Amino acid sequence: MTIYGMSQSSGVERRLKVEMGGQGVVLTFIDHAGEKERARILVRPEDLMGTIMDPPSSGSTVEGVSPPHGAKMQLYVEVRHNEVLLKTHTGAAEGPDVAVGLDDFQDALEGVVSRG
Repeated sequence: MTIYGMSQSSGVERRLKVEMGGQGVVLTFIDHAGEKERARILVRPEDLMGTIMDPPSSGSTVEGVSPPHGAKMQLYVEVRHNEVLLKTHTGAAEGPDVAVGLDDFQDALEGVVSRG
């Protein structure tokens, strides 16, 4: 499932593709203009669902990997009223971000998990 959103750091329109991978949920950050893939991260569905359903006020970090090679990555998740900010990190380097609607993200996440 694809959700339309926007980068909070650059203002660039982005799409977030949410799909079930072999061992978890794969989130792909894609720039709308030019279709450039910015990042891809695989996370455990229960970790991501827990962060969305009971969000800490300051946000939280979910451990993940970069498919298909398995390099360690982190996903910062912050729920802000009716939107979710998602930002990738690889070690000390900050990756791309996208803010999407909370309801849309929950629907996409529940949809791919229930089918997987």
